[in-house]
Amino acid sequence: MIRGVWADLTSLLRVEAAGAGRFIGGHSGVSRHRVYGGQFLGQGLMAAANGQAEPARSLHAYFIRAGTTELPIEYRTERLAEDCVGVTATQRDRTIYLMDVLFGPPAPPAVHAPPRMPDPDRCIPRAEGIRGLPTDTDASWAVADSPFDNRFVENIWERAYAAPGHNVWFAVPGSAGEPDNVGASVHLQQAALAYYSDDTIMDNALFPHDWMQSWQNLQTTSLDHCLWFHAPLDLTRWILHTQDSPVADGGRGMTRGRMYDKDGTLLASVAQEILMRHP
Repeated sequence: MIRGVWADLTSLLRVEAAGAGRFIGGHSGVSRHRVYGGQFLGQGLMAAANGQAEPARSLHAYFIRAGTTELPIEYRTERLAEDCVGVTATQRDRTIYLMDVLFGPPAPPAVHAPPRMPDPDRCIPRAEGIRGLPTDTDASWAVADSPFDNRFVENIWERAYAAPGHNVWFAVPGSAGEPDNVGASVHLQQAALAYYSDDTIMDNALFPHDWMQSWQNLQTTSLDHCLWFHAPLDLTRWILHTQDSPVADGGRGMTRGRMYDKDGTLLASVAQEILMRHP
């Protein structure tokens, strides 16, 4: 995750126009060597949304190659249909990321009863959970000053934790001082949610396989990512991300998530496949 506050995240997500259908995305300036998958999702969505009046309905993305933070990312957009935009991200003239974004009314949600969870103030703050984790890794877990306030229902930092799923409340912290900024753009809120949606979802496949050592023992990366929007977003209010991994086999892990507001409205659905294998 990017270090800093909401303003730092919005600065990262706002890509720069560089000609017809071309946009340039920068980096956060933190020490990660590989581009975080959520950065592709958020910046790509902002590039696709340029000139779009409707909100995004869904996105389907493929991570082709690892991106480097030593170079800017070029996003090229192509209108594939009246309501669909294709995005290709390149570095050194090589394709590293592909995404299709569909615009229009929200995707009708399947009927899911929201799970009963303790309120965020009764859950474990991220800063408390990561206390004691190594800070010299390329993973994002040791970053405490995130644009999002995270509250974990389960104590996933216990070495014995091995369930293939967990639940996290999240919201933009300090939102009382900047509500106009947070809610200024529907597309920006969707891009920020897309950015966040790649943060904790991979871990569900890794918990049964010594998650605490996975960044040392396993080669892991996101392979694809799908996100459906079901209702308008308000990132200043708590959102529950309930996640699990139904299968992990053959060097791959399937993960999925559903995001609810505190009233039980399903806001978004997420699905992702990851690579998880011994180097």
